[in-house]
Amino acid sequence: GVQDDNGIGVTNELNFTASGEMDNGYAWSYSMELDPSTGSAAGGETAGAAVNDDTALSLKMNDMGTVKVCVSECGNNKKYSWDNSAYTSLTDTGYSEGIVYPSDLGAYASVQYHTPELPFSTTASIGYGQGKVDGQSGNTTGVTASNSLEEYSLVTKPIDGLTLSASYYEGKDYDDGLTTEEALEEGGAWGVKYAYGNATLGYGRSYISPETTTATRASGTTTAEHYKNTGMSVGYAVNDDLSVSYTREKSDVSYQTSATASNDIKMDSVQIAYSMGGATLSLARADYDNAGYAQDVDVTETVLAVAFAF
Repeated sequence: GVQDDNGIGVTNELNFTASGEMDNGYAWSYSMELDPSTGSAAGGETAGAAVNDDTALSLKMNDMGTVKVCVSECGNNKKYSWDNSAYTSLTDTGYSEGIVYPSDLGAYASVQYHTPELPFSTTASIGYGQGKVDGQSGNTTGVTASNSLEEYSLVTKPIDGLTLSASYYEGKDYDDGLTTEEALEEGGAWGVKYAYGNATLGYGRSYISPETTTATRASGTTTAEHYKNTGMSVGYAVNDDLSVSYTREKSDVSYQTSATASNDIKMDSVQIAYSMGGATLSLARADYDNAGYAQDVDVTETVLAVAFAF
């Protein structure tokens, strides 16, 4: 096998925030993040150039809920709502193992409505998103040949310690010039999390059915019909400063041609986090099987991270 050293780096995003209150008691908040680009993109950014790629404006209207306008922010996907990892969801920020997850409004320019807190600590949201380029401003037209998205989410806490989360989205056709579309993309996720004493258990699933065209259906055996991802996680707070966790994820792919052999991606992760006042030291270890849905592509990853609060 091949062994690579993990990189050494420092988080390089710079987030500017502002907030205030109106005369009628409504509260507003704004955030804009500068994030260096990793390469040339549709918006004309060059590698390493800082662009305004995450922007959000929120208006909280007391008992009438909250309205948000966001670009590359404000995602409501519940794909990790079950996760209790002591450090982080490694399939999101660690080694790029290739799991295909459902999409999210956080990847679009969106307008959203979030309800106020309802009985049983329930909140719900609905949002509409358009294709975008990072950092687009208010006078930017929609992205050509990009479908839009409608997304819904729900979180409820019917009893102490129990949290139930769900999200669903469906693609909406745009005049992208395609005449071969059979079905637009849709997907969703749900998660259950239960805390008892110092332990928290979680289990959840997410699904995605990619857009299907007659061209892809006729193209051969490697076009996916749908993906199903399953996760379980247990976290334990040893004391106020020390937390440990174990997490397992599995992703199944089904192809449009049933005779196509499929390989499931699996990940097992053990993590530990220790708080030292204003700093948190974390250690995470993960084993991946069949990365990229390719047979016998196995990877072991170790991450050491330090986070400072100031």
